[in-house]
Amino acid sequence: MKISTATSVFVNYLLPDAVDAIATLGIDGIDIWCGRPHLYRKDYSYSEIQRLRKKLKEYHLAAAACMPAFFRYPFSLSSPNPVIRRDSISYMKACIYNADMLGCPYVLVVPSSSLHGQSTEEARALYIESMRRVCAYAEQKKMKLGIEIVYPRLSDYMCSTADALDAIHKLGSNNLGVVLDSGHLNLSGEEPASAVKNVSHLLLGVHINDNDHLQQQNAIPGEGDFNFTEFLKILKQKGYQGYLSFELGFPYTPDPLKALKVSIQRLRKIIDDLP
Repeated sequence: MKISTATSVFVNYLLPDAVDAIATLGIDGIDIWCGRPHLYRKDYSYSEIQRLRKKLKEYHLAAAACMPAFFRYPFSLSSPNPVIRRDSISYMKACIYNADMLGCPYVLVVPSSSLHGQSTEEARALYIESMRRVCAYAEQKKMKLGIEIVYPRLSDYMCSTADALDAIHKLGSNNLGVVLDSGHLNLSGEEPASAVKNVSHLLLGVHINDNDHLQQQNAIPGEGDFNFTEFLKILKQKGYQGYLSFELGFPYTPDPLKALKVSIQRLRKIIDDLP
């Protein structure tokens, strides 16, 4: 298993500067956040993205994934407002386009939740409808899409492995996979062993963060009560060889390097001690 980090914790850095900082950590990869001031829509020109790709190569940092910014951003693939859905689909296409230029293996797909007055069933149906168009574009680019499974208070239609598998079955696209998040697993109530077993053949990425199992905190591993030793043991047993990508929260943005150094040290200790 390889170690990566999302650039979102470097929200106070321009993207090239964030890459320079992350390169000092001695990790394997980088998950590019697609919100501002990072790789948002057309903020970076073709030549700038090519320079970024060259920089990653020089640092021996892999572009592990692109992460569209949906949380608290004005995007939703399941909104009852068709204007919002069209704009969200357009945004996903921009993320896929940029990911293709950077050489990322997959783009994350973040679910929303049903809105007031909207049923879970309607939100799920609109999400599937939107995803058909996103999948069609991703297939043209030969880009994988990783559906992130979140906890119920964040999405009422994509909060279990069963939800993700049902969506993948309905969409019927061979470029779809799944992304698990330790923090969301700690809040969802789904057993990590069952979750990994259910989607191991589709697992594109794993996000690493901790919480107190009461609210989403995106904390440094060890600051909450998630059992990382057991989780990584399960992943190893299932033969997972992808990235463990830190996704740390806003409280760490004043000094992201300090937070990541502690996170990396703790995670490597757990990996080294696995049987």
